[in-house]
Amino acid sequence: MSVDDRLSEGIGPAAVIALKQAAAEDDTDAAPAWCARLARFGLVEEARDHFRPVAEDGDLASVKCMVWLAWEAGRDGDAVTWLGRAAQDGDPWAMYELGLSLPEEAERWYRRAAEAGHVPAMNNLGSVLSRTSLREEAMDWYRRATEAGFDIAMNNLAIQYVLQGSHADAERWFREAATAGGIDGMANLGRLKLEADDLPEAESWLTAAAEKGHAGAAELLAGLLTRTGRADEAETWRARTAARQ
Repeated sequence: MSVDDRLSEGIGPAAVIALKQAAAEDDTDAAPAWCARLARFGLVEEARDHFRPVAEDGDLASVKCMVWLAWEAGRDGDAVTWLGRAAQDGDPWAMYELGLSLPEEAERWYRRAAEAGHVPAMNNLGSVLSRTSLREEAMDWYRRATEAGFDIAMNNLAIQYVLQGSHADAERWFREAATAGGIDGMANLGRLKLEADDLPEAESWLTAAAEKGHAGAAELLAGLLTRTGRADEAETWRARTAARQ
């Protein structure tokens, strides 16, 4: 029985079509979901055999399929090898994933991906640079990511302003992150308002973050509620947080 004959079982035909499309689009939700479906039908190896010849001929979407399938099979070394192939072809997503996979080479790969326009890589490069005290360059990359609407970078940029003591700028960017739906931005804006003794707004943002599952925000909220004479509500939040852990 040929590889494609074996792959014709169960979800196989739809999966290989959808997986290649997801890989081509860098769809980080759909690609692992389709790989998981292949795994449930015991067809990961068949899918790898299906995509390998085309991937070895240089088809970028198939190379990315090999990455996702290697991850599904727990073959991280193989995944890095295929990521390297995709990165050599100039693919920003592959460069970014190499940064995640190879911490000792993270700055190099994040930089290449960021310079190619990959927004999460801009944010991660900023984080790497901030840890090596290159704060001005870090903030520049965070700003570039914020221009693309990346709420995580907005939050990280705000933290840099906190470290500089620029609380007005920090509040602006925490608010931008929170308004964009960033849970850390909500929590940090709530904390900033709590420290400024603006209790109504602090409660509003801490509640928003806590309702999304932010444990730190829930703890601060419980403290605020206790402080304002609402011990029963505080205990309710503590119980909800404990139940999630």
